[in-house]
Amino acid sequence: MVSSRAFSLVEVVIAVGVVAVAIVAILGLLPSLNRQAAESADQLTAQHLADGLAVELQIIVDRDGLGALATSAPVMRAPLEGGLAFVAPRSGVPLRPSAGAASTEEDYFLVEVWRFNSGPLAHTPGSAVLPLYARVSWPHRLKGVAVPVASSDRTQVGFALAVNP
Repeated sequence: MVSSRAFSLVEVVIAVGVVAVAIVAILGLLPSLNRQAAESADQLTAQHLADGLAVELQIIVDRDGLGALATSAPVMRAPLEGGLAFVAPRSGVPLRPSAGAASTEEDYFLVEVWRFNSGPLAHTPGSAVLPLYARVSWPHRLKGVAVPVASSDRTQVGFALAVNP
């Protein structure tokens, strides 16, 4: 008599059920993981925009002078609105001055710049350095939507920088 050991039908059904539950759980996590990955990528791109902004501001200083940049960057006031604006697509490149009404749905990031209003960081005419505050917010515009996203609905990151001739 030869004895053979095999899986019963009940064992196979239970194993298939466990695998099915695991696959459903993993598939349920995918949208959340994709959203988190996109948010992380946007955060990283926003932080890298500081370098592009420094280059753009230096171009303005080289072309028009530090005083012209100081004049075009508004002084910080609450609520923080209406800064010297630049826009960038989701890739972050190129960062360019905002065209206002001519902006496009590709303008995913909005970078705004202000001068400090008081204290040691306030700009004084004739100074060799212009301290600025910059805020990057996103999404500025969404594809297929004519109006910009409300600033209260955007993610934001801010930083200080200094420009000199």
